[in-house]
Amino acid sequence: MSADPYAHLDAAYVLGGLDRAERAGFEAHLATCPQCQANVAEIVGVPPLLAGLDESAFAEPAGAPVEPVPDILLPGLLRVAGRERTRRRWLTAGLGLVAAASLTAVVVTAVPPNGQATPAPRAMTALVASPVSAAVALRATQWGTEIDLTCWYRPDASVAPGYEYKLVAYDADGDAYDAGSWRLDPGRKVSLTGGTALTPEQISSVNITKPDGTAILTLAV
Repeated sequence: MSADPYAHLDAAYVLGGLDRAERAGFEAHLATCPQCQANVAEIVGVPPLLAGLDESAFAEPAGAPVEPVPDILLPGLLRVAGRERTRRRWLTAGLGLVAAASLTAVVVTAVPPNGQATPAPRAMTALVASPVSAAVALRATQWGTEIDLTCWYRPDASVAPGYEYKLVAYDADGDAYDAGSWRLDPGRKVSLTGGTALTPEQISSVNITKPDGTAILTLAV
């Protein structure tokens, strides 16, 4: 069996490091590859974590000597990045950055009051070329389904601020149920919890749409 030529592109895709052609090719592959979908879902929370760091915390002190970068540094980092596939390693790296930046961490319980385990977020798949990335998690409630959303622009995106997006759930018949809306600015992330009267079993897909109804991201449930 031949090696998957896209297997090493998941991190670059999430961090916005692919050019337009590479991104289009990876997204087309992502729609049909469960393994790459799982890999993206494991690291999809890294860009929001990095976006929240204060760059000044990493600045060199005034007058500090600049150390030369070893010639082997970049190849070494690329090799390491290619092996970083598990959620545990990414979280460890993210927590290391948070500690270095002297940020205060807020610990959120993994088990809500109703005793149900919090579901892991799943990366949404692009339907059209878009600067937006997102992940959602569905949680059953007594009244329907809560939909936890994290949404952000790719780091390389160049877009006008304050663009409006909507979260829409669909049932098996294709009927749409609005679950929330928000405005997104470059360099910022949005975390919100929407909801629908549909149960998780009744939801066939969740989309992010533009105000004109054009779907840009989707997640098949």
